[in-house]
Amino acid sequence: MKKSIAIYFAFFSLLFTGVSCSSDDDGITVTGTPYAFISSFAIDNILSPFHDVTVEGKDTIVQKLVSGDEFKFVVDQKAKEIYNIDSLTYGTRVDKVATFLSYTGVPQYYDVEAGDYVYYYSVDSLDFTSPLSVRVKSTDGTYESYYTIKINVHQVDPDLLVWESFPADEAVAALTPRRLVERDGVLYLFCTDGSGAAFVAVSPAQGTPSWVLSPIDVAAADVSQVQLFGGAFYMVADGALYSSADGAAWSVAADGTGLVALLAVCDNGTKMWAADGENILVTTDGVSFSAVEPLPAGFPLYGCSSASYPLVTNDKIFRSVIVGYADEAMSGDVKVWSKLSTENNWCAYEQANSEYRCPPMAGLQVMRYDNAFFALGGAAAVGDKTIAPFASFYVSKDNGIAWRLCKDYALQLPASLKGNAAPFASAVTADNYMWIITPDAAWRGRINRLGF
Repeated sequence: MKKSIAIYFAFFSLLFTGVSCSSDDDGITVTGTPYAFISSFAIDNILSPFHDVTVEGKDTIVQKLVSGDEFKFVVDQKAKEIYNIDSLTYGTRVDKVATFLSYTGVPQYYDVEAGDYVYYYSVDSLDFTSPLSVRVKSTDGTYESYYTIKINVHQVDPDLLVWESFPADEAVAALTPRRLVERDGVLYLFCTDGSGAAFVAVSPAQGTPSWVLSPIDVAAADVSQVQLFGGAFYMVADGALYSSADGAAWSVAADGTGLVALLAVCDNGTKMWAADGENILVTTDGVSFSAVEPLPAGFPLYGCSSASYPLVTNDKIFRSVIVGYADEAMSGDVKVWSKLSTENNWCAYEQANSEYRCPPMAGLQVMRYDNAFFALGGAAAVGDKTIAPFASFYVSKDNGIAWRLCKDYALQLPASLKGNAAPFASAVTADNYMWIITPDAAWRGRINRLGF
């Protein structure tokens, strides 16, 4: 039956491609044309898998009908290639795809089973698990053109956070990680030991971590709040501000400042914020500080994480957010404060009575990643419930206002880290990797699409 249809298809292609009337109007002469090309290609609606959550909160996969119009295909006439720039969803089956073809001439596709080219019908569902070869013949039989059609499908789940682990390194196995900072592709891990002495371990941010350890010869050094500002490292020790070019050798940058905390580097790296016992301070040179406002009650000074980033609506204005504790024992509620670069004063996001507050996880650290905040840490009490160490991220997608336990299958912490109560340090590097380092091991993770 299909071969019979093919004969009629070829006849009508010839008939309608070239028709001319004889000069004496005695009849119609059927002629062909020397043209053979594909002008456009599209796919019909297609089922694609999507992750969803059941009413019990468990991850599941559902099939959704996606409009083929969402995927535009390029026809490269020079290379004779046809393909979609935006790949179909990971896991989409393309072994039976209905298509729409616009062409001049007679199209045929290579049928693997037949071992030859057969006529191409839009009503057929074709197999695109491998590139499909299509031949278009001119209706006058003088020319033929060959195209390769490829339907691109994501080969990995683009939204999946994929982790790789590295074993413990002897250089840091006996230390307590406090702060992790990346500078120019190098990781700087600031640590303490049981006596309170401070160390820095340096390792490339790519590949397996291989740490080089150096002691920090500064008494009472608070390495938990090290900031990278103007290409140098800064920290506070006994009220004085210290700076370092390599993280190991430190010198006094400003003495007698009475500083109790370095808070954040903000406004595209142009300002560093700090606090003494009475005021919030700012510096633009890492030496002299000026008071901006009296230290507000409940302002986070301890165990702080911070981020500064441009607004989506105006990349000339930066939002800065600080997350931490107001009490030195870090036993109260988590505080979240924010300001814009156009403002002088910081403002608080009320967390204490919020159903969606950031829980006071042990060793709480917060990373800005993929346009959201990811909080992680040890055990915590939320209402009458206890959260196990590293049970999951708490994520805020609204600049730190509301925090929710992440149940997304794609955004989970490493399975081998869950339940681990060890101290840790974390950071996000310029190549979009999350790093988490404990004395026992290191983990590096990235959402697939951020590496494309």
